[in-house]
Amino acid sequence: MSDNYTSVGILRKPHGLSGAFSFVLTRELKSLKKYPTHFFLDVKGAYIPFFVSKFDFKDIFSGYVNFEEVTKLEEAKPLVNSELYLDEKTVSTFFKKAADEYGFLIGYTAFDKEHELGPVQEIISHPAQILVSINMNGNEVLIPLVDDLVIDIDKRKKKIIFDVPEGLI
Repeated sequence: MSDNYTSVGILRKPHGLSGAFSFVLTRELKSLKKYPTHFFLDVKGAYIPFFVSKFDFKDIFSGYVNFEEVTKLEEAKPLVNSELYLDEKTVSTFFKKAADEYGFLIGYTAFDKEHELGPVQEIISHPAQILVSINMNGNEVLIPLVDDLVIDIDKRKKKIIFDVPEGLI
């Protein structure tokens, strides 16, 4: 991360003669149908916006991208291996949260509404979702960290309150 920008991927080698790049994302998009309209590239120490004219995804982490500002292979070559940066608001709009963003929850006490479950031991990132590992009376209980189940996170009291569906625990 630099200043107010977060790296979400990297441009790889040029693809074709039109200035397209292969790219790899380091974070997972929420949807392949909705993606950022621009990225910032560090060009000689300045963050310059490059506007996407076309995305072609191979999978959720890679594909090809064309920028309006780059239309020839010669213009693309100097940008090879440039990191793709976004501001935090754009990151949270288009990308799933990374498990390490929830690391602060380790040590919090988990509750199912009013009932204490136990301490949060670990945050686990699975491809489909992020899970909270809770030590409940010596047993590991995994609860998905999703908006539908989280009622509140009280940072002052170090509590996370869930609305756990019956049968999950």
